[in-house]
Amino acid sequence: MPMAMDDTEQQMLVQWCMAAQVFTESEFRQVIQRTYNTEEEEMEEIQPVVEQINSSMGAFSLELRSCMDQTTGTRKWALVNTNADAISTGATPYSASELVTLKTLVVGVFTEKMGNYSLSLHDALRIATKRNGTVAGTLTRAETESLIRKFCDDGWLATDSDDGYVVLGDRSIIELQSFFNVGFADYIRLCSLCKEMATLGIVCMECMEAVHPYCANRLMSASAGQLSCPACNKHIPQLNKFGPGERGVPHALESVAGSVRGESVAASVRGESVGVEEPATQSIKKLRIEDSSDEE
Repeated sequence: MPMAMDDTEQQMLVQWCMAAQVFTESEFRQVIQRTYNTEEEEMEEIQPVVEQINSSMGAFSLELRSCMDQTTGTRKWALVNTNADAISTGATPYSASELVTLKTLVVGVFTEKMGNYSLSLHDALRIATKRNGTVAGTLTRAETESLIRKFCDDGWLATDSDDGYVVLGDRSIIELQSFFNVGFADYIRLCSLCKEMATLGIVCMECMEAVHPYCANRLMSASAGQLSCPACNKHIPQLNKFGPGERGVPHALESVAGSVRGESVAASVRGESVGVEEPATQSIKKLRIEDSSDEE
């Protein structure tokens, strides 16, 4: 494969990336092959193309970025806006009130208090209706559902078809990294194996490291079906899952883990006595009480 693109080739690729919004690495390879009129076996990797596009598009705050599908391992790409507030700058087809609603939903999903990075469809509809009502008149339920579907179609959000949860779409995970890093760093989880952001998976309660479902399967395949934490090598029970419909692991636990020994945090979750480590237990109980009494 040629190591350099002329302006026409690069323009074709950039236009395709912008139109596709989010695309798999396989799709990207096919477009590169057509652009260069080359065979697949002649193209060893796509990184030279990515670097060339990023070098030329950096002046416009645009960059090709990718993320791994957390369940299947498929790599997905998008040409993203690198500004911290990419929701406002990247979601240009939306009205001002729709942008406010989108940002509210994205933040609501990302900061969901049980650490599942998801909202029930009911809660998402309530949040969207309430937020739109403050800036542009109250929407009907049908209008709100239509707006959420629009956000899903554009890749900012997605729905879990089995249980009716609203989660972050691939576009949000890829494009909003700076947005999350700047404003919501305490809510970011990284997979201990692949080091990419994790919004579903399993948490090791000994050291509070997370592992994607796909990465967990890789680990178990290499160790006769046993799942051990890549960070501390302790066994990870399958109960410690987070994601749509799961029990979850509140982010507050990870804050507690910063000042309390990991074993005391794990014991607190299991409801065991931890002696002098009482603050961890109190924090977790407080979370549970708030969760059961919160009408929101």
